[in-house]
Amino acid sequence: MATLPEKEAPLANPEEKFPVTVEEEPKIAQEIKPLVQKLEEEDATLTQPVTDDAGQPLVSPAAPQQPQIVLPLTSSQYAFGLKQKVSRSIRWLSEWCFRLVKIFGTRAVFRETEAKK
Repeated sequence: MATLPEKEAPLANPEEKFPVTVEEEPKIAQEIKPLVQKLEEEDATLTQPVTDDAGQPLVSPAAPQQPQIVLPLTSSQYAFGLKQKVSRSIRWLSEWCFRLVKIFGTRAVFRETEAKK
């Protein structure tokens, strides 16, 4: 009966070709230390767009991170759709809106009713 070779732990092997190393923060030379600042997790925001020499915008300020989501249904259409059979498309649209309300909470709002002319 043949025996299987023993498995060696890949990191326990002293002849490993690529040992795991932990990188530390680089050392800064004394003559450039006054010129270097260490930044701690600050949010960098632009107050105005960055432009090139011709005045064309290269980078514009970021969009707001918490936009309001307007659902494609009014609240009455939503309530009506939830009462329909699952074979109707309005039911699936209402279920999708329900999912968005669960995910985004108060950021998701129903479409306002359109005024009749």
